[in-house]
Order: sequence, then C-alpha cells, then structure tokens
Amino acid sequence: MTEMQLAYNMLKAALDGSKPCLGIELPDTNHWWSLFRLLQRNRVAALCYEAAATAGAPRTVLMPWLAEHEKAVDWHRHQRQVQQDIIDTMARHGIETLVLKGTRLAQYYPRPEEREFGDLDLYFYDRHKEADRVARNVLKVEVSNDAHHHSKYNYRGVTVESHYDFVNVHYPPSNRRYEALLKELVGNNSLTDSKSQSLKVSRTQGLKDSTAQGQLSTFEILFLLRHMACHFASSRITLRELTDWALTCQALQGEVDWKRVQQSVDDYGMRPFASALNLIAERQLGIVLPLQNDNNPDILANTASLERDIVYGSPETDDKNADGLGRLTWKMRRWNALAWKRKMVYSDSPSSLMLASLTSHAEKPRSILHKQ
Repeated sequence: MTEMQLAYNMLKAALDGSKPCLGIELPDTNHWWSLFRLLQRNRVAALCYEAAATAGAPRTVLMPWLAEHEKAVDWHRHQRQVQQDIIDTMARHGIETLVLKGTRLAQYYPRPEEREFGDLDLYFYDRHKEADRVARNVLKVEVSNDAHHHSKYNYRGVTVESHYDFVNVHYPPSNRRYEALLKELVGNNSLTDSKSQSLKVSRTQGLKDSTAQGQLSTFEILFLLRHMACHFASSRITLRELTDWALTCQALQGEVDWKRVQQSVDDYGMRPFASALNLIAERQLGIVLPLQNDNNPDILANTASLERDIVYGSPETDDKNADGLGRLTWKMRRWNALAWKRKMVYSDSPSSLMLASLTSHAEKPRSILHKQ
C-alpha cells in the first residue's frame, strides 16, 4: 500500500472511529515517521493521533504524535479565547463579528479541538475600517493593509485577518459577481448573539427564520468551496481542507439549497473541482456528498491528479525561497505550472486571469514577492 493511501486510510479511521486499514503492518519505525510527518504537513496529525495509537504505531513515534495532539488542543483553546476577546471588544463598539473558517468549521468535527488551524479569519459586515481602528486603539496592535482582501494583525500570538470581503474581488475577475452572490445570501441575517460564533438562527422562530437558516447554510457551502478553489488554483489544498469540505457538507446537508449550489458551481466553472473533491471524499473517506458528480474521463483524470496533489502538493523548485528577481522568476514558473488547476476552478479566460493578476500586484506591490 502506498504512503498516500495509508494517509487517506488513517484519516478515514480518525473520522469514523474504525481501525485503520493498513493492508499490512508498517514494516519499521521509519515508515511510521514518514507517515506522521506527511500527516503533519497536511494539518491532520492531531486528528489522526488516536487512529495511529489503535493501529499500533511504535512508542518512539506515538509520543511525539501525542505531543502534536496536545499542542493542537491547547492552541485551539487559546485561539477560541482570543476570538471571544475580539468579538466582545467589537460588540462593545457596536460592531458585529462573523467568524469564517477555522473555529467555525471545527464544530463539524467529531472532536472540534483536534482541527488544526492557524489564522483567525473575521468579517465585520462591511465595517472593517472601524474594526481596524478598534484593533489599533483598543487592542493596541499594529494593523497591516498590504493585501487587497483583508487587513492583518497579531493579537496575543494569534494572526488575525480582518476580511474586507468574503472572496478577493480583485482576482479572479469573476469573484466580483461571486461576492455579490455571497452577500445576497447573508443579507440581513447577521449574528443574533455575538457570542454564538455561528451562523445558526433559532429554529423556534417560524418559517422566516427557517428560510434564513437555509440561506446562511447555502452561503457557508458556497463560501467554503470558492475559498478552497482559490487556494487550490494559486497553490494547493491539504487533507485538512478536504476534511473541512466533507464534514461541512455532511453536517449541513438538510439545510442547504443544493440546486442553487449546483447552479453556482456550474456558472463559475467549478464543476471539475467540486466533482473531483466529492469523488475523493466518497472513495477515500466513505462520505457521500449531495452535489451532482461527473464521471466522464476528464473528471476521473482530474480526480487522480487532485487526489495526489492534496497529499503532496506540486513539486517545488529550488528558487521557491529566493528573493528579488529569483522569487519573481519562481512565481512566473509556478503560474505556468498551475494552469491545469485554474482550468478546474475558474470560468474566466486565461488572458483575463493574467491581466487581473498583473493589475492586482501593481496595486499592492508588496504582494509580488509575498511568500506563502
């Protein structure tokens, strides 16, 4: 069994509580170390700790694995405290907060504290400038505005991204229409309780709120998919993002307007990506998702490519970490190498994507040499 398949099997066992299917026992400690590091790079090592213990990982590997698990749990607790501190601070200044990704998605995991995450992504309902002022004056942090999509600051050791919009409206061009779609779905259905950290509305308030809940759940699916698609097209997604997608779709299955989701997937060119994701979730994790899938040869080829890319990413060249002209050269090479990914997720023409990218970098020059 390949290392990639072992990683998928370990993740499936972590999610459904079964004993990992390893085919045969891993022959030596080195193979266990390799698997552990691979799951670390995919941000699911903490999630897979109990599965590794059940599978009989040697103690020399299991002890560092346990440390990884405890570190993730502690960080989750700390980040939730920081998140609540910011939410409360903004509420005192009349600013509502919507938590995106991260701790929001953790609620769909079997054990939320095992979902690993780094940045804290917040949206302030078009009041990000006021929120930045509160961050500067009350939280006493330096706020950076080098990016189009969000401002950024560090608060109590946590990197916070204050989103101007749900998706980067500067690239690709179609994101401007997609942003309008997302804002339409959110509408006036903002948080009723600033401490809830959730899009959920009360189920006891009748048909009106039931409709609002469906819109918000549909928003969550469409936002998550587009966010993943953009990251995939510019770099990669990992096993953590695959897990986010599968568990969120599963949890919200009965609340989402899937016809509208499917229509948006088709309209914005994401069907190859979404179909491949869903096939991988079903084949590797045993989770059947409600979106319509394609089984034509192109989609199946995309699935095989995506399946490996999720685990390993694209091969990197030595000039990835170069500075100056070397960094620019690496970015140009990567742009060409990732053409197949853009074709899977965007309906925009290649020329419009190139023009939008150049314009975006010209407006924010520091982004040209930004290292992900």
